[in-house]
Amino acid sequence: MEHLAPLGTAIQDIVLPTHKIYAPLLLKQADKIRSTRRETFAYGQHPRQKLDVYTPSAGVKSVTGKSSVFIFLYGGGLVRGEKINTNYLDGLVYANLGHYFAENLGFEVVIIDYRLITHGAKFPSGGEDLKLAIDWVLGHFPKPLDIYMMGNSAGGVHLSTYLFAPDFATSRRQILSASSAGVLKGVILLSVPFHFEQAHADRRETLRAYFGDNVRVRCPLGLLEASKQDRSISELQQVPVMVSNGTLDPEDEILVPRGDFIKEWKASGAVTPKLTVQMMEGHNHLSPVLAVGTAVPAEEAWARQAIDFIIASSRT
Repeated sequence: MEHLAPLGTAIQDIVLPTHKIYAPLLLKQADKIRSTRRETFAYGQHPRQKLDVYTPSAGVKSVTGKSSVFIFLYGGGLVRGEKINTNYLDGLVYANLGHYFAENLGFEVVIIDYRLITHGAKFPSGGEDLKLAIDWVLGHFPKPLDIYMMGNSAGGVHLSTYLFAPDFATSRRQILSASSAGVLKGVILLSVPFHFEQAHADRRETLRAYFGDNVRVRCPLGLLEASKQDRSISELQQVPVMVSNGTLDPEDEILVPRGDFIKEWKASGAVTPKLTVQMMEGHNHLSPVLAVGTAVPAEEAWARQAIDFIIASSRT
């Protein structure tokens, strides 16, 4: 982690160097990472609508004592990303994350592929794909089931779409009811661009392709503001939410929007008590998800905090 600061914070400048730093750490743990069973399933009709399920090893017990699933949505700027990148480290990413959380939580871990712009993705397709994945989870795991979700960067945009957009009100209510067979117990928003007002100019075409001419309205902050206006935000009052960021996240594209989102969230008395804010010391925009599975305590400290958050959330 000490090698990250000299790279700077601009996302476009740190991608390859950050991966290069973590490659030897992950390769050293390759056998252990691959020891966690991974199975692939289709959750929809589109070729991209597939997910991987990581199952904890025999004898690993749930940290909450309940049947639970952890759903993860990776980032990639709406234009790239896959649940297993066979062209990098022979598929260790995101197997490292599936392995780490499955073995340390004792939960089934689900990592989903979703449609990108190259597949014709347009708002709210990210939320649509997540909704289908949740439906699949509810149909394939024992009940009653506790659900936890983490969205990283663009994946967090899609998770926010599902949480706040009116398109998914019926699906949300299904997993927000205490009497439901599957209940949403906690959400982690990891280094999410909550708005794009300071996004770099080279992202404008991508943002327009996905959001159309309503970027401000359809971004997570805009959706949060709208959910406060129609009071649907109150549906989330029992769901603990953690907002996590690296201290080396870019100020303009990530940390300023984060501050705006937190301010808007705290302005709603209905959900304020359920908000946890975490700063991941020394991490940049990419390093947290590459750090898990390295077996380096300082690198994985943020994930231990996420697990503590999940354990606390299970008691609510």
